[in-house]
Amino acid sequence: MRDFDNSALDFFRMIATIQVFGGHIITHLVPSPPLDGILWNIIYFIRGVPILFVLCGFLAAKSLEHRDPKKWLIDRAIRILPAYWICIIVNSIIIAILYPVRPTPKDAAIYLFTQFLGMNFYTGEWLRGYGVGTPNGVLWTITVQVQFFIIAPLIHRFLHRKTLKFWSICILVSSLISVICNWFDEKAPVMLWKLLGVTVVPYLYFLLFGMALWYHRNSIIPKLEQYKLHFLAGYVLWKLCEIFFLFPHFLDGVLYNTITTMLMAFIISAFGFCKTYRSKTDYTYGFYLYHVVFINIAVHIGCNTFLPPLQGLLHVSAIIVAALTAAWLSNHLVQTPITHYIQPKLYRLFRV
Repeated sequence: MRDFDNSALDFFRMIATIQVFGGHIITHLVPSPPLDGILWNIIYFIRGVPILFVLCGFLAAKSLEHRDPKKWLIDRAIRILPAYWICIIVNSIIIAILYPVRPTPKDAAIYLFTQFLGMNFYTGEWLRGYGVGTPNGVLWTITVQVQFFIIAPLIHRFLHRKTLKFWSICILVSSLISVICNWFDEKAPVMLWKLLGVTVVPYLYFLLFGMALWYHRNSIIPKLEQYKLHFLAGYVLWKLCEIFFLFPHFLDGVLYNTITTMLMAFIISAFGFCKTYRSKTDYTYGFYLYHVVFINIAVHIGCNTFLPPLQGLLHVSAIIVAALTAAWLSNHLVQTPITHYIQPKLYRLFRV
């Protein structure tokens, strides 16, 4: 039996986070043609969020295998929610300082309600003039992960002993559901579509793939490693077809092409256990939370206009340093104290 604790999954998490950051830089800070189209195809040749979701499913199944579900849920809540809420508070203070428009009491209440409860797709009209027009759009993925963590213990309890064939059918069906959801996006009311887009439903196939990978790791991973170069070549070919031809887009799910993302999941599985790379402290979550906060600041003060390359590089470097600093502070001033002092009290409260 192989030791699956030694892996390079931390490396893939870092790559995914860098891609998400690069995508937002290209989208919001790089001026119009000719550079933006070329850089877009380079940066988006892989997609970070599907990678993060697959890893989320894999690690959830792994940690649930020998854990009390209540204790596991407390651990996930402590890991995700405090840093998430603090980020919203910090971002709200920054907006209040930089943005002269003041919301009505009703708008302020709606803002706080939607932000803290994970309905980050909603942005009041009063905020449309700040930054990129949304306070921190990347937070929708945290909402999806929280929903998955709620249902993951149930999936584990009832399905973890199912055959690989059963899991394959579940993944196929859930990917088709994502495609169907995407087909109906123009017909559904806007608010209903936005709500659907921040539920776990269209993205469940990523998470199920990660769980299946753990449950059947001894049979799946060696096979994928054997053909890892074939999967890599297949991904490159299919991605080029997605860029230059129309036919792959008939298999687009919500936000992502289902074949592209599944091939990417195969690549993670095939290459993720060939080498070992473990980071002592994970700052990717904090960086993920805060990078759009500083991109918004840059856009709001006019850094998205045409700039000399060196000046633009300095602006991007400043955003990276600021986001890394915020990630470090979040880890050591929020995450570590809560883990040490609050988490044990929650264990005693819920008797786990």
